[in-house]
Amino acid sequence: MNGKDRRNKILNIIMHRNEPIKAKTLGEMMSVSRQVIVGDIALLRAEGHDIFASDRGYLMHHLKNRYVAKVAVDHSEKETEKELRTLVDLGIHILDVSVDHKVYGILSGQLNIKTHEDIDAFMNALEAPLSALTQGVHVHTLSCPNEASYQDALRLLDNLNILIRND
Repeated sequence: MNGKDRRNKILNIIMHRNEPIKAKTLGEMMSVSRQVIVGDIALLRAEGHDIFASDRGYLMHHLKNRYVAKVAVDHSEKETEKELRTLVDLGIHILDVSVDHKVYGILSGQLNIKTHEDIDAFMNALEAPLSALTQGVHVHTLSCPNEASYQDALRLLDNLNILIRND
């Protein structure tokens, strides 16, 4: 199989999965090394495919019929889990986190948190949140079932006193 065919097959696999798939697994499926897969993913991203990486593997967000928006929050590390559970309980997927660092500019990390199991895995792996670089201030990209759930999220985050309001 040539590289283009392999990348098309990789893209097809990732597009039709709801759970991440590791580069090692894709490599085994394609009979190539993990590093070849990493290169293929880079080429697919360069072509404009929204493939996200997490510690659990690669995935694509299925954003069709979902409301995508950002939310700015400010809270301590202790409040991280409560923030995430509040959002997930509304059916919201937390796609990423970003901070505006005074030296490095915008730094971001893919989260891809959709379930309580994802939150547990994230919290267990977390050594220090990215927001520690900005004393708790950070922005999430959210994929919401609809705009109403996004508005509910804003209200609940405001009730938790962690929402950065734009008024």
